[in-house]
Amino acid sequence: MSRLVQERLEGAGLLAWLDLRAQNRATADAELRERLARVDLLTLGAAADLVRRRECGDETRVYVPFPPAPSETLVLVGQTEAARGSLLLRKIAVLRLTAPVGLRIAVDFGVVGLEIAQVSLSFGATDLAGPIASRRGLPLADVDEARKLFKRAEIAGYVERAGFRPVFVATDAPASSGDGAPSAAPTARAHAES
Repeated sequence: MSRLVQERLEGAGLLAWLDLRAQNRATADAELRERLARVDLLTLGAAADLVRRRECGDETRVYVPFPPAPSETLVLVGQTEAARGSLLLRKIAVLRLTAPVGLRIAVDFGVVGLEIAQVSLSFGATDLAGPIASRRGLPLADVDEARKLFKRAEIAGYVERAGFRPVFVATDAPASSGDGAPSAAPTARAHAES
């Protein structure tokens, strides 16, 4: 951690709390939530990034073409939130800092866009999810495999430029319940991207 980041975290009253969290002795109480609401966005992001890297490492799962199903260990962000931009980044950072250790936070880049999704990785998000699409925004279902790989490479570049290692996870389409509504969560198959 740089001296500047350390000074900002200390000035915000978060440095001692982050040390307690690293020792698994911190609690996310109302006082902490009030403090986080007052912290400037960059300091909040630095704290969330520190916690994310410490607890979850450098792997970023990229779920394509469907987002994963939320669970006790994974939260999906972006599909129902009214907040966008800096408000969404603040929400993700607070979630990282107040959530149980190791919680995976996936951001739907199909909804919020790749740029905000990339920045969210430095605000505590661990994973990305969304469709592989062409520049025109059309799904690549009928386009050759080489163009799909180009888009995978582009998404991998976003993850790598954020300082993380992409691991693509293919998700199958959810089963239909007969009325057109999904009835089951997507299944996933992971493979490392080189």
